[in-house]
Amino acid sequence: METLNFRPLEREDVKPLQRLFMESLSDLIRREQFEDADLLDEEVERLNTTVQDSFEDETVQIFVVVQDGVIVGTAAILPPNDIITAHVDVEPNTPEVGCIYVSPASQRQGVGHFLIENVKREMFANGQAAFYLDAGFPTSQAYWEKRLGPPALTLDHYWGPGAPHKIWHCTTTEKET
Repeated sequence: METLNFRPLEREDVKPLQRLFMESLSDLIRREQFEDADLLDEEVERLNTTVQDSFEDETVQIFVVVQDGVIVGTAAILPPNDIITAHVDVEPNTPEVGCIYVSPASQRQGVGHFLIENVKREMFANGQAAFYLDAGFPTSQAYWEKRLGPPALTLDHYWGPGAPHKIWHCTTTEKET
């Protein structure tokens, strides 16, 4: 197995990244047993907009993890989203880490850990001492609780009865996740 490589998104990565989004979200929606027929298309459209923003807006940075010449993971550093800004008194110069996806075939192999640790190093090098991260999917929430500890804020019933949304506030210098 080839070593994992962390790097900024390049224009030629757009199509493979779109495939990663479709594959990861389709798998996640299937595992979560979501009934919303439009969820996949809406999420992919939102992610594709973020990808385009990364080429035009210096506050949006997307990174990929490449293994054996294939993109197996991605994450973005970007301004905090509407859910975060509506519920948290956002600190200046504190971005969100979002758009975190790992190929289903590469999950549980350390790619997510490698990705978040490299993103934290990138932010620290850019003088960003902290970040926000939010999750609405239950499996994502469980992963981040295991990696980052309890969320700073839980919005109970945000997505409906028994379906919370969780927001973390973390420092870039905390021990490895």
